[in-house]
Amino acid sequence: MVTPVKINGATVDLDDPCAMATALRAVRMKRIAGEAVEESEIQSPVMKQRVKLASTSLTDLDQEIERLDRACAAKSGVCRTGRRWSLHY
Repeated sequence: MVTPVKINGATVDLDDPCAMATALRAVRMKRIAGEAVEESEIQSPVMKQRVKLASTSLTDLDQEIERLDRACAAKSGVCRTGRRWSLHY
């Protein structure tokens, strides 16, 4: 049995890809808003430098959310059409 984890303050079951995707979307929105970014300032007599750090990149979050969405669709029995077939000419 997998222990639930806290993501963005919400308790999420690691075995539920739908819940994980939803929780990571909330994390992504916080990152876009700048809330999940740590900022530090280094100052010396010669220079002043500001550094921003994030725990993960938006690209990594997007890839994981996409993977979890596919797993959620498979778990739910939903057939997703590939992008190639969804284009209209």
